[in-house]
Amino acid sequence: MRIKIINYSLVLALISVIAAGCSKVLDEQPRAGIDPSYFRTPEGIQGGIAGIYSSFRGHWGTQIFTQLFNAGSDEFQKGAAADVQHWYTFNNAQIRTEANNYAGFWNSMFININTANGVLEYGAAANMPEATKTQVLAQAKFLRAFCYFYLVTTFGDVPLHVDFNTEESTADSRAPEGEVYAQIIKDLTEAAQDLPNLPAPGTGKPATKATALFLLSKTYLWRGWSTAAQSGDFNSAYTIAKDLIDNKAQYGLDLLPYFPSVFKEGNEYSPEVLMVIDRTKDLKFGQNSNPGTFASNPQENKSNFFFRPNYPAINANYPAGGGANLTVRDVNNGRPFQRIRPNTRYVIDVAFANRETDSRYDGTFQTVWLSNSSPMSAVGSPGATTPRGQLINGVDTSIWMADRVVTSQERANFKGVIFEPEHLPGATVRYTASYYPNLRKWDDSTRADMNDYSDRPFILFRFAEVYLIAAEAAIQGGATPQDAAALINVLRTRAALKLNQTPAEYNAAVAAQQVSAADMTIDFLLDERSRELFGEYTRWWDLARTRRLVQRVKAYNPEGADGVQEHHRLRPIPQEQIDLVTEGPAFPQNPGYE
Repeated sequence: MRIKIINYSLVLALISVIAAGCSKVLDEQPRAGIDPSYFRTPEGIQGGIAGIYSSFRGHWGTQIFTQLFNAGSDEFQKGAAADVQHWYTFNNAQIRTEANNYAGFWNSMFININTANGVLEYGAAANMPEATKTQVLAQAKFLRAFCYFYLVTTFGDVPLHVDFNTEESTADSRAPEGEVYAQIIKDLTEAAQDLPNLPAPGTGKPATKATALFLLSKTYLWRGWSTAAQSGDFNSAYTIAKDLIDNKAQYGLDLLPYFPSVFKEGNEYSPEVLMVIDRTKDLKFGQNSNPGTFASNPQENKSNFFFRPNYPAINANYPAGGGANLTVRDVNNGRPFQRIRPNTRYVIDVAFANRETDSRYDGTFQTVWLSNSSPMSAVGSPGATTPRGQLINGVDTSIWMADRVVTSQERANFKGVIFEPEHLPGATVRYTASYYPNLRKWDDSTRADMNDYSDRPFILFRFAEVYLIAAEAAIQGGATPQDAAALINVLRTRAALKLNQTPAEYNAAVAAQQVSAADMTIDFLLDERSRELFGEYTRWWDLARTRRLVQRVKAYNPEGADGVQEHHRLRPIPQEQIDLVTEGPAFPQNPGYE
């Protein structure tokens, strides 16, 4: 590989030294040369780990990454302001010309891999306590595996480098995905042996033994579906995931009892969370803009904005013009970027069809907005006046994104504006690309200004997915359909708990939520993954892994149905990477993107 795109990982220097293994790291990888032997120092190897963790903030929660890895699935369609629209519609001509949308992700992962290689090559000689050194080296193995996991599952065959590279080269080639999976499995297996069961106090949610086992189980699951599959992959995926579940107390893990609490602000380090990407408002790290300057830095966490409808534009006489806006922009409701919206055809009719007995719809979507006439409206003060009466700020619901067609009487008695799913017969005021339920999982009410980015830790891996991994592996032959149903029923029983239920209502909901071995198909499992993980940046990968991308987009997403093809299960290699290889055989593009 021409290292010009990745050699910045050779040049680490600490901004501040952190505890080994800490994921709550906010250090950057500076871009200035140093001697590679710096990795023999405690500052060098700990700085290397810090830099890798820090780099993830440039992806998860950022604008282009959010759209690239959520677009083109059964879950989402483009919002009115989507800026990579061809990925939602699978416009292949546009995709070819803009393959470099993936360049930042590709380059960053290879920067991190070479950093990890430097830590592993030189770190063994670092003058530091052996126990600390062991932890740092285990972190490096986990992080190298993490980066390769996302590369191979996104692009297929990719260059495989496990030696520290200090020289530029204009030649490289792609290794078969089987070799990449084997290296990931080796790194994660070794990392799991040395990582601690629990994170050190005050370090947030770095990689622990459980995190490594989680990703190891998921890697076996991916390989089991791939052309590089080996006998026993699904069994290994099931066994590792089931062991995590059976020994959850050992790792300080558990499901929270109430689904809507999982993403409640302040619960980012709860027992359900395996790994987060920490964020910061500190400007010295170069990934943020000044507070109150409208979230202008492309590396900021703006996940709390991307999924928001244009609620401040709904006026008192909607859909006719005129009248005051019913709810104005404020900190709690956030800035409406309108980049990506739920595909309500799939959400309402399929994934969350059992809304009466399943709390996950309510825990996933904001469907009501309260009246306010200014960001600081006093509760009880008068709000906008609609044809049906005057709204009271902080008391009356001004906007309701209903999940059904409402009756004419309901509409007449409601002072605000009611929207209905656009695909339902009889809907009158319909959802649009600007007006739809808001994904609430990434909400952040702690921002000083209504336009500020979020510094909430981004929840990346959580314990509920361990059940889903084990169930999928069981369905694929790693265990039995009965085993899969038992695992899914744990999640569905948790989901039966809703606010203000009587004991009888709860018991009835639990009974209604139970599934049997006969229900255990991959398509059912994919729907269950939506109910549990909707909007958590996993869906395109889920459909790619299970080879259901084309089938489910055609079935549920009219926006992408005409364009989706089998080759879209892989993303295109960035063109700049292809162009940099000028020595030896040409670097190949993925089929379908040539």
